[in-house]
Amino acid sequence: MSLRTKLRATFPHVVAAIYTAGTIFHVVRIVVRLDLGDMPYFPDVIIAVLGSWGAAGMILFAKEVQFRGRWEAPVHWLISFHLTVSVVLHAWILYVRSHDAVAVFGIGYSYFGALYFGFFAWRTWTMRMRPLRSA
Repeated sequence: MSLRTKLRATFPHVVAAIYTAGTIFHVVRIVVRLDLGDMPYFPDVIIAVLGSWGAAGMILFAKEVQFRGRWEAPVHWLISFHLTVSVVLHAWILYVRSHDAVAVFGIGYSYFGALYFGFFAWRTWTMRMRPLRSA
């Protein structure tokens, strides 16, 4: 199995898992009033590594996604953009060893974050790909 085939088969689940975990994070952050400065660095590693895989798949295989309506294509690209920027941001956090870059996102942001992360998770869990063509 080629790397391209593995990427195609796995990226939707990787992206969905990232956004599901992000939804849970935002809810937990609201409940326990977690300050981002106190956050450990392992989520940044996960987003930087797995997010790169997911973002690459979202971009490279966009033409193979079966969109259910006109709304899904712009949402797909919004998720792709958000995930790509998140990868860069979390890689930067790891590079500088500081969460100061996300200090602007107060607890109140997590109410909004939980909603759109949940929506992005649902959309990627339910994303359908076109069948592979035989060679």
